[in-house]
Amino acid sequence: MGREIVSEFLDDKDCDKIVTWVRKASGAKHQKLREKVINFDEILSLENERFDAVFCALGTTIKQARSVENFKKVDVIYPINLAKWAKRSGCENFTLISAPKANINSKFLYLKSKGEAEQDVKEQGFKSLSIIHPPLINGERKDKRYGEKFMILLFEILPKGWFNNIRPMSGKDIAKATIKVAKIAENGVNFYRPQVILSRVC
Repeated sequence: MGREIVSEFLDDKDCDKIVTWVRKASGAKHQKLREKVINFDEILSLENERFDAVFCALGTTIKQARSVENFKKVDVIYPINLAKWAKRSGCENFTLISAPKANINSKFLYLKSKGEAEQDVKEQGFKSLSIIHPPLINGERKDKRYGEKFMILLFEILPKGWFNNIRPMSGKDIAKATIKVAKIAENGVNFYRPQVILSRVC
């Protein structure tokens, strides 16, 4: 999701600079883009840097992480530390890509972790916090998520109009909608569910 958001911003005339944090250099080159290789375990040690808006699209799978501890690092600790860093740096517009049904009391690790991240990010007190609950992402992904692929295929055979509020969307469309939401920057904590995202895509 992060790559799609960056790609959309590169084509956005309202945006003149994008800074991305990565573990490994991607080799991407663009006059607007500044890629910064960091150690995500040391986010809170990084120097302050002021931005108009900060987006967090961090996430992994238990298969990639290989342990619950590593999974929670990526899905909970890193997003929380990024939010703390952004607030400390003076940013008041923060967008968190989360998940539908995120719930701190969930019995499922993924949903519980997303809920924990949401709760702690909310506690940072941003003037505008947008929490995005996107549907399944339809398209090619680096990581193979066979359960998601099955659900996407199921939606493809259902009549159009059924379950529009949870139908899969392309990463590009979710990114477009996410950027629109961040530009509006409504005060307070605002949750944007799939149907709202769908309605905001051009």
